[in-house]
Amino acid sequence: MKLIPRNLIIISFLIILRTGSVCSQVLPVDFTNSFYPGKEKTETGNSTLPIGIGVASFFYLLNPIVLFQNDRIGGGLTKEISLGFGYFGEHRIAAEYSYIFREGSSSHFRLGYKYDILLKDKLRPSNLLQGTSVISLGASYFYDLEYHGVSPEISYGYSIRNDKLLIYPNLKLRYTDIPEGENIIDFSMGLMIGFANPFIDLKIRRKN
Repeated sequence: MKLIPRNLIIISFLIILRTGSVCSQVLPVDFTNSFYPGKEKTETGNSTLPIGIGVASFFYLLNPIVLFQNDRIGGGLTKEISLGFGYFGEHRIAAEYSYIFREGSSSHFRLGYKYDILLKDKLRPSNLLQGTSVISLGASYFYDLEYHGVSPEISYGYSIRNDKLLIYPNLKLRYTDIPEGENIIDFSMGLMIGFANPFIDLKIRRKN
């Protein structure tokens, strides 16, 4: 099994962290001029908005993952989808696919359960998007077309959700126990978009 060079992974990871820092600086864009034609558009708004959209799209489509397996380091891309249930969709069933840049066992499949611990008090389902910091605990079944395993995990991020939609940028740390193979520790970061209570009508109505 040939993994990509360790120095390349480390350099790529530093670039990703730098990109995330740029994203946090450019997202708070003033859209006032967009809604009032009488005001001139600022050069800052024009230049930072496309960058913010591009960075957000990168983290949505291409979530980086770094893994450690048997004293070796590797990297790849991963994507998770989620289906929530419960009063606020805090109970989630999630499926994830990871592609690892190496020869052999490059496809990882996971299916599991996750629970979101919402860190903001008195949060209730709403038609409007609400935000709160979240710690998520979970476990999943692992399969790489050769070996099976179990993966406990913990993640931290900022949840933006209403009664149907979940937007969850997060950092995730996971350990995969593979009884007949080599155990894996992996770290990933990115933007997950899922569904919260899509089949339940909470009968939420806006107050006029």
